[in-house]
Amino acid sequence: MATWHRSVGGLAGAFLVASMAALLAARTADAQVTAQTLIGKAVSDDAQNQEVTGAINRFRDRDIDGCRAILERVKSNNPKLPPPGVMMAMLWLSVNQLGPARAELEDCVVKFPKDPEPFLMLGDLAFQERRVTDADLLFKEATRLAAEYADNAKRKRDFDIRCNAGSAAVAEARKQWEVAQKHLQGWIDLDPDNASAHQRMGIVLFQLSKPQEALEQFRDAKKLDQKAVQPELAMARLYDDAKKRDTAKKLIEAAIKEAPKDPAVLLAAAQWYLGQNDLDRAKAIADDALKIDTKSLEGRVVRGAIARVARDYAAAERFFYDAHVQSPGNFPASNSLALVLIESDDKESRQRALEMAEANVAMHRENSPQQVNALTTLAWVYYKLGRREDAEKILAQITQNNALTTDGAYYVAKLLSDRGEKDRARKILEEVLANEPMFATRPDAKDLLDKLKKDAG
Repeated sequence: MATWHRSVGGLAGAFLVASMAALLAARTADAQVTAQTLIGKAVSDDAQNQEVTGAINRFRDRDIDGCRAILERVKSNNPKLPPPGVMMAMLWLSVNQLGPARAELEDCVVKFPKDPEPFLMLGDLAFQERRVTDADLLFKEATRLAAEYADNAKRKRDFDIRCNAGSAAVAEARKQWEVAQKHLQGWIDLDPDNASAHQRMGIVLFQLSKPQEALEQFRDAKKLDQKAVQPELAMARLYDDAKKRDTAKKLIEAAIKEAPKDPAVLLAAAQWYLGQNDLDRAKAIADDALKIDTKSLEGRVVRGAIARVARDYAAAERFFYDAHVQSPGNFPASNSLALVLIESDDKESRQRALEMAEANVAMHRENSPQQVNALTTLAWVYYKLGRREDAEKILAQITQNNALTTDGAYYVAKLLSDRGEKDRARKILEEVLANEPMFATRPDAKDLLDKLKKDAG
């Protein structure tokens, strides 16, 4: 089930990682790497584009030596370009080859000791891997080198921006809000039209107990980028994290009033109300969003989630089925559909649930962010089909790795209860219900806990 935190974009964490450096955005697919990706932040003219494009083509053809030779020649002809190792590292990152990318950057540090970019890229990678201290040291060295760098004004500006962004990210991760504010202000001074910088500044100012100034920063971000989070929603997310739910609710309603025809805003609001277990308000807002955009994939998934929590499995199946048909590769749609189908008394529906759950597990293997959710769903499907040993085996493995989801905790409690270990089941349910305001199986978890308490009494 989609959550409120995701709906708002997971503000703090998402903004930190997303705005670290444009070069890491090129890691999605090598088809997106162009000459501008490699040299666009160094030079404005396109005199080298043809040769650099040739190098990229060599790389795609796995002629690594030929690619490097071209980039070395281009660099020797135009000293303003990045070092060849930096460009090679970008190419390796574009195909998710971190090892070769690091090797290129380490070699670049030796061959171009006065260039800040290898340190910036290594800092970005360290931060993405949550090695905050390593990132801090790398950004500090990059900042020192950038202060002395004078070979290319365009690159220097880019370095200064990235040094501030990286150092701010380190400070934010450490909750050193005043330090983060200083670096973010340096970034904004250099690049006032960057929406991410304003969004992150909004978060920092909120943490410094300056909510009105924070709201203004979110508004600036929205003016610069219409895809940015609605300002009132951003503030609501922060107040929600601070456990100030009444203020968060007022801001949610203010966001709806400000953007009553924006499906994204309405769906975020619907998810917030779902998280508060206000199913009627959540359903009404989600329905309004679907009236505006009848084919909204997210709208169908959110509406299905609301119906599932309300135990309206027929409606949930309809919404999740439509979402799955619209986007067969969408994991929330297929995973939720499997969970709804297994609740059916129809033999064919239950068989479809098994097939979908097994297909998701096969698709989302190691290193997939959806692996645990896929395995958890398969375990529940096995349980509902009477294959309890198979279900226990999966849940035991997940529990051993400390990766159990909230719904998974309910499934474990259910298995323990069936086995007669009712005290253990009750403790699990009490803990999860006390700590999680809303999750898909919360109504079932509460019913089971009430039954266990009654039996114990």
